Amino acid sequence: MGVTKAKFISCLAVINLLFFSFCYQNTYLKNSDQYEVKLQAMAKAKAAQAAIGERLLGEEYTSITTTLGAHDAKVLSTNPAFAAVIIDMLVEAGVHKGDVVAVTMSGSFPALNIATIAAVDCMGAKPIIISSVGASTWGANRPEYTWLDMERTVLAAGIWPWKSSAVSIGGSSDQGRGLSEEGVQQIEQAIKRAGVPFLESHSLQEAIDKRIDLYRTANGGALPLVLINVGGSHVIFGEHGHESSLRQGLMLSYRPDLARNNGLAAAFINSNRPVIHLINIHRLAVEYNIHDSASLENKALRKMAVPVWLKVMISIWLAGMVALLYYGRKKAWWQ
Repeated sequence: MGVTKAKFISCLAVINLLFFSFCYQNTYLKNSDQYEVKLQAMAKAKAAQAAIGERLLGEEYTSITTTLGAHDAKVLSTNPAFAAVIIDMLVEAGVHKGDVVAVTMSGSFPALNIATIAAVDCMGAKPIIISSVGASTWGANRPEYTWLDMERTVLAAGIWPWKSSAVSIGGSSDQGRGLSEEGVQQIEQAIKRAGVPFLESHSLQEAIDKRIDLYRTANGGALPLVLINVGGSHVIFGEHGHESSLRQGLMLSYRPDLARNNGLAAAFINSNRPVIHLINIHRLAVEYNIHDSASLENKALRKMAVPVWLKVMISIWLAGMVALLYYGRKKAWWQ
């Protein structure tokens, strides 16, 4: 490579870096669609958390603890910004005011449960909620103050009118397998205390079928438009459990690898209905630029925008670079 050619390429690289630095400086943050609704949902989620108080985060282990969970994930999930994230997904899934939304949740991520209900409520949709009481570590795993008790606290505070339409024990096969007899009894006491219909089943498949029937009954015989799942309930995956191929976040289209599963999510996927699966909170936070439990700024609220004039300039610049490199190689100094 000749000196002239080397200098030319070096200068070209520097000029391109300066140009794209100029482009970046002229981009701006633009409020996303549903911006005001997202702010309302975040405010509602924050109010619901405040009504519950410090008991929003549970203990490391209790008699109703079903599985292990990371403490930092439970802390991160308390960020109300996740309500805006869920609205983003609901909008993309085609949910509108008045639509019925199926919701299934465990006690593992009570703050994320709250964010989900706040999002659905502020969109004007109707959530049909089926809960399970069992919770992973640091979730709503206090026997005297379970997720059902949190629901009652928020309802009494008048933040929204929604509560579980039915509830199960949770845990393995949705029947509390792996829990002690004391733990199962404490969950049954929590269900009686809340006055929510008990969704009793004798097998995992029965637990799945009963949920499908309940959702259909609440929606005039058809499955609701979309399913939102919060946590790692056994019923969402089916008999393959966490080995099932169920992706984090929003799934819009039919996928054969998911349809082969026999869980609740598969029933919706087989009917070409979107599924929103919320469990890997760290991955979700990275995707939407949520850094901690306090910062409310995120990609669901504001997104990077490029002015039209800058888009035109970038297109002309790129075309010019291609032309320069293509025709320049024919020149003597390029050889």
